[in-house]
Amino acid sequence: MKNILLKLAYFSFYLIFISFNALAQPKLNPGFDPAEYRQMLEISTRQTDTPWTNVTLPFPEKCKLEFRSDVMGLDNRWDLWIREDSVGIISIRGTTAKANSWAEDFYAAMVPANGSVIIDSDFVFIYKLASYPGASVHAGWLTGLAYLSGSIVTKINECYAKGVRNYIIMGHSQGGAIAYLLTSYLHYLDKERIPSDVNFKTYCSAPPKPGNLNYAYDFDFITRGGLAMRVYNSEDWVPQTPLSVQTFDDFTKVNPYSDRDMLLVKMNFIEKLIFDYLTDKLKNKLNSSRDVLNEFFGGMTYKNSIKKYLPGFPEPDYTYDTYYYPCGAPVVLMKQEGYEQFTKTESGIPELFKNHMIGPYYFLLNKIYPEE
Repeated sequence: MKNILLKLAYFSFYLIFISFNALAQPKLNPGFDPAEYRQMLEISTRQTDTPWTNVTLPFPEKCKLEFRSDVMGLDNRWDLWIREDSVGIISIRGTTAKANSWAEDFYAAMVPANGSVIIDSDFVFIYKLASYPGASVHAGWLTGLAYLSGSIVTKINECYAKGVRNYIIMGHSQGGAIAYLLTSYLHYLDKERIPSDVNFKTYCSAPPKPGNLNYAYDFDFITRGGLAMRVYNSEDWVPQTPLSVQTFDDFTKVNPYSDRDMLLVKMNFIEKLIFDYLTDKLKNKLNSSRDVLNEFFGGMTYKNSIKKYLPGFPEPDYTYDTYYYPCGAPVVLMKQEGYEQFTKTESGIPELFKNHMIGPYYFLLNKIYPEE
């Protein structure tokens, strides 16, 4: 009887410990948190390796750099920071000054959001990034995800044993684009790969568009309720990229272009001829523009750049979709008084990127959301 009572006491203590540990876990509050994003920028700026950029932002408070990955793939890298409240921060590096990093951005043909790609003779990346049919994503940034994902999953599991259950995923520029894909990848990852009670919140800062409309629908659905934000400077051109063409094929199944008869019912013969001529001409022009983009950003970029940097990476099959679409809850940092003067003080930064760097984002954030 004494042994039974002792076992019951141990079991009760174990349940209390588990319950207390669960209650002690910090929560990821949904929605845009200016203080939280400010800290993400402070962390992200310490990933920057472009020669014209100096780290001038304050060191992130109550945070410690736990791990920095090797450089891999097309000059990709990520950092793991741990906050004092046991929230992990996955910081993905953006575009660097190296040519292979730029090649990743320009490799803007789309590939299916589900499937596999052969990265090298001994590396096949199997992935699922969406459940919505017809979803496609940027080929270059998928390649970046392929290289980074393995060590990220490994670290998530290592940190789980230390009590880390919640993560913020952060990336600026190219890092923001990969942050989208990483969020989707972790969401759909087999729960035997990472524990089911690990939670994620995402900040995509200055992000280009990562995939087509169907991917955006899927991403916005799985992160509904404020678990993913895209933050962009109103003066920054990068969130408007990649170049995009919407064709008649990019509409949902039921639309007036796929069933033109419904528009022709009340037209006379001449009106129908004119309407058919104009819509056919428009369709052909749009399809032609799509084909040009696919040829340049797909096959040509692969042969002239990607194959050079990744010789073991065979060219994948493209979806020939060029309708890139933004995703994530939008947070606009609108131009404020003093902005032009501030950008002039950012010495050494090329004019093309003066609105895209972390400094202007930090300036506008502090103008619009002053620190309390």
